[in-house]
Amino acid sequence: MVAVTVDAVLDAPCPRAGITVTGLGVGASVVSVWRTADGERNPVRGARRTRMNDADYVVDFDVPLGRPVTYEVEVISGPSGAARVTSDPVTVDSATGWIMDPLVPQTAVPIYRGRTASGEPMFAVSAMSKLDYAAETQVFRVLGSDKPMALFGQRMAASGVDFSMITDAAEQNTRLRNLVQSSAQMLIRVPALWTNALPGSCFALIATASESPVDAGMGGVLSVWSLTGDTVQAPTIRVLTAEFTYGDVALLFSTYQAKQDAVVASAAAAGESPTYLFDLKRPLG
Repeated sequence: MVAVTVDAVLDAPCPRAGITVTGLGVGASVVSVWRTADGERNPVRGARRTRMNDADYVVDFDVPLGRPVTYEVEVISGPSGAARVTSDPVTVDSATGWIMDPLVPQTAVPIYRGRTASGEPMFAVSAMSKLDYAAETQVFRVLGSDKPMALFGQRMAASGVDFSMITDAAEQNTRLRNLVQSSAQMLIRVPALWTNALPGSCFALIATASESPVDAGMGGVLSVWSLTGDTVQAPTIRVLTAEFTYGDVALLFSTYQAKQDAVVASAAAAGESPTYLFDLKRPLG
């Protein structure tokens, strides 16, 4: 019998949901995994009409924070036949919000809430200088969808920057600067109690990210980041994250040839090619 269990995973690089699907039966199954939160039902990125064999583990990096979330496993075809199974509700709690490149979870940076003098919500992180970045962006409306598609070019280098200040910046700020330089599309997640203005999981096309220093009193210098952009559709590319290290490989396989043989056998069982990307997605076969 098909079953689904969900756990809140709170370690690095950011809070996420781990979804375990079991009981599919031996052989290839075509499965979609759906997430319901805040009254909306959306497919888990990278897990729509995906192939699974008996059991699989899916990581949802887009899960909204601080609110009940349920997951539905839809078995479209396979040895066990068609089925729909819904998980128990799970809440992924976080004391901070998170912003990251939706395709690279390792870029995730924690964000803290703050407000401007006029009361508008802003995100705050530790920082030491004022930077402005801009990118060429285009938005295209999609027939039948209330969210447009986003295209964006290379983010331009910051102008008027004292580069000696970047050298002295905290690691967290360096990561945030690297993030806004590398991508114009970002995944923003904030806890439910922060604001009703943003959905729990928001993909945004950020044309300009502005960072301004303020006096943090006893804490030294604090920077407030102001982001302005449009809500867009989630990217359809599956997230690939290197959570499996070379040390793990050395513990499990005595030789490089043994690892290669395991990849070839695993790919053959899944009906796929033994490529490098296949190994990244299924390092244990």
